[in-house]
Order: sequence, then C-alpha cells, then structure tokens
Amino acid sequence: MRTQEEEQDVFHVIPETDLAGCPDAAALIAEALAAHGAVRIPRLTDPVCLERPIALASGMRLSVHSQTVLRMKPGRGGCMVRNEHLLDGCVGPMTGERDHDILIEGGIWEDARRDGVPDDDDLTLRHFQDDGLLLGAIFFCGADRVSVRDLTVRRCEEYAVLLAGCSDFNVSGITFDDQKKDGVHVNGPSERGFIENVRGLCGDDIVALNAWDWDTSAVSFGPIRDVEVRGVACERGELRLLPGRKTYPDGTQADCPIERCLFSGIDGVYAIKMYQQPNCFNFRRVVPDRSDIPGLISDVSFEGVRLAGTVESGFGEVCPQGLFEVGADCRGLHIRDVAVSFPASVYAGRGGALVSVGPKSSTWKRGCEDPAEWSELFEPDLVCTADDVTFENIRFAGAVCTDEELLIKARRLTINEDYPVTTPRGGTGYGVVQNVRVAGAESEA
Repeated sequence: MRTQEEEQDVFHVIPETDLAGCPDAAALIAEALAAHGAVRIPRLTDPVCLERPIALASGMRLSVHSQTVLRMKPGRGGCMVRNEHLLDGCVGPMTGERDHDILIEGGIWEDARRDGVPDDDDLTLRHFQDDGLLLGAIFFCGADRVSVRDLTVRRCEEYAVLLAGCSDFNVSGITFDDQKKDGVHVNGPSERGFIENVRGLCGDDIVALNAWDWDTSAVSFGPIRDVEVRGVACERGELRLLPGRKTYPDGTQADCPIERCLFSGIDGVYAIKMYQQPNCFNFRRVVPDRSDIPGLISDVSFEGVRLAGTVESGFGEVCPQGLFEVGADCRGLHIRDVAVSFPASVYAGRGGALVSVGPKSSTWKRGCEDPAEWSELFEPDLVCTADDVTFENIRFAGAVCTDEELLIKARRLTINEDYPVTTPRGGTGYGVVQNVRVAGAESEA
C-alpha cells in the first residue's frame, strides 16, 4: 500500500496558469479528472470559484493543496463536490448504481450557500435542491469506500460533510471554521465507518449519526451500524444520535436503529443528544413528520469524554439536564473514563444527572402571540427505556463518582395546567432505567 506521500506522485497536477482566473473551474477540473482519474490542485493565491459541484466517479481522487481556497459562486447552491450517481432515498430504499473508491483531500472549502440550484445535470441533485433539503458542501449519497481527509470547511450553510447511504467510509482530519450547520452528518443506511480527528466550531452538531431524520433534512433513512468516532475537539458543541422508524409516502416503513458504535476522545461538547425528535414544523403539516416509535440505540460506548463547562440554557425552554440526554430506547450504553470539571451538584440541582433519561417539552412560539400558532419541539408523551447501562471511572471536579443517583436519572413530565399562560405545555411521558452497573476508577488522575 502506498503512503500518502507516494500517492501524490500519481496525481496529475493542473497547472496554476490554467486555473487562475478560469471562468469555469469546475469544468476544467472535471475534464482533468475524466482524463487522469487522479488530479491535484496546486497552491493558488486566489480562490478557485466553482459554477457547479465537482462530480467524482468511481475510482477518482481529488487532492487540493492545504492552503488553496475553493469557493462556491453566489446563486449556485451549497453542494461543492459530490459522487457521480446520487441515489434518492427520500421515498423508499436506495436503488441504482453505487459509486465506490473515491478520495477527496485537502483544500479550504468555503461559502457554500443555500441560495439557488446549481448548473448540474444530475436530476437527483436538482430534485433535492428544489425540495429545499439540506445537503452537504461535500456530499456522498449511495457510495462505498469513500474517504474525506485533511481539509477545512468554512462558513458553509449546508452540512459540511454529508454521507447518506454510505459504507466503508473514512472521514479524518477535518477542521470547521465558523461552519453554520452540522460538521460530519451521516444518514442511514450507513455502516462500517470511521470519523476521526475533527475539530472546530459548528453552528449545530459537530458529529451527527441520524438514522432517522426529518423529511426536510434527510435524503435517506435506515440503520447506522459499526461506526467509530475518535478524536472530536470543539467549543461548546453537541453530538447527536437520532434513531426512529421511517414511514415513506406509500405507507411502508423502515426501522432506523443505531447499533454497535464507539465514541472516544471527545472534548468540548456540552450535550450528547440521544433522542428521537419530531419535525419542529409539524404545526403547519397535514401529515406530521415524526417517528411512531422511540427508536433504538444499542451497544454504543463512550470513552474518554472531557467536559470543561456547562450551559445555563439549552434550545428553547429546555436546559440540558445531563451530558448524555436519552430520549430513545437504549440498550447497552457503556460510559467509561469521563472527566467533568464541575461538581455533580450542577446537574442534580436541575433534577438531572450525568445521564438523563426521559422526554422533553419546549414551546416554539415563532414570534406569535396566538397559541394556535405555537409548536411543540419534542415528544412530551414519549416513554423510553435505558437498559444495561455501565459506568466506569467517572469523575466530577476530579472526584470519582460511583453514586448511581448522580450518574443516571429517569425523568417524568407532567401536564402544565397553566398553559398557555406559562410554557411549556408539558406531557405525560417518562423514562425508565434498569440494569445499571457502576464500577470505580481504575487509576488516579
């Protein structure tokens, strides 16, 4: 197997003079890829401006100098690079030709806006964009053995890296610079992936595994299995695991569990969201967009989590009541080597714990005074169970914690009798906790 340095020798380098000031850089890059398969963009002083996404066919590799900027032209949409054959998973399981063995590395990918439809001949991409779906600045949909590595995504309004219906993928060495949406976002059905060494500032989840998702935010649905996330560093960020069950327009359904995943070396997050959440725009939908089951998360481990601070308020009216917030059926949750800088009393004072199990309620008033125009953001009548939960080497403010009451707590909602004078409405849902094991620390800090 070649080293990364040896791989550069087989790349065709596009001359700087060809790219400088090129009126259609995407077409020039596409021609080079078609001719050579492996293309390198050298260091350039001025940004490479793209009229349309760069499409990568099976076996293609695109390498960009680490300091070269690629920028999407205004009005051309938010997808900057994609695989050749995009598969549509919105109305049923993905079918069709799958791309494979694709590499993209290097470069600074910036300013991908949700401001138009690109000049692109892929009908699926245009369908996605016409429907207003969130895509990715870097977008692989229905592809196998794809690698995205050693690049920066800056100020993009789409997801930075979106993998939908992908297998055997590797995303590594990604930096987010004022990224407006999620960092690395995975839609099911996806399996056997590595996400490692990602860092920076995102406007939403720095890593999201969304097996189920809103039909306005996802291009595919299904299980996510055997994914390992290693080395996440952010500032006041979040992780999301979103399971459920998808009901397609024709009434058929697909289970969307998250199974056999490992998260390790996590630093800087204040919430790990492990709950199914309905579409917040359901207030104006004829058919509500939600999962009809809590969703299943099973055999998921978190190791080496560092939490330096907390937040006084979360989204809407809900404060995070734990580092781990569970609102799904969770079986086999293993939490090891967690260091929290503040005392456990911070969560206990909110009625929570390190792991908080149960539903939420929050009212989105949308700037309206009429309660009929308000929307519930969560599933306040949800009943969910956390079963087979293990803790090992958990520290609050440097002190080992083996008190189960401080580590995990089930919550129960009640109906707010004063609604809508006061909010939220509340609900009847509750969490169940069973089969918890707590071990002491193995070593001193």
